[in-house]
Amino acid sequence: MVKRREPQATAARREPTAEQIEAFAAAADGGSVKTTSFAASKPALDPNANRDYKAIRVPFNEFEFSKLEELASLTGRTKLNLIRWAMLKLAEEVQKEHQKGTK
Repeated sequence: MVKRREPQATAARREPTAEQIEAFAAAADGGSVKTTSFAASKPALDPNANRDYKAIRVPFNEFEFSKLEELASLTGRTKLNLIRWAMLKLAEEVQKEHQKGTK
C-alpha cells in the first residue's frame, strides 16, 4: 500500500531573508555577492590530507602510458605520484603566469 504524503504546513516552512534573496539573484546573474559570516571564510585545504576525497579514472593510449612509465622510472616516482607532482607543478607555473599577467 502506498503511503500518501501530506503537504507540510506553510507556517513551519522557513522563508528566506531579503539578503539571502539578493545574494541568490546576484549569483544567478553572475555578479559578485557580499558574503555573509557563514560563507565568508573558506576552510584551508591540507595538502597532506588523506586521498579519499575524489578518484578519477584516466585512460591512456599506449604512447602516453609508455611515456608515463619511462618518466616514472627516470624520476624514481610511482606513476600516481608522478601525475600528482606534474599537476601541482603545472598549477604552480600557471598561477605564476597568471599573476604576472594581472600585475
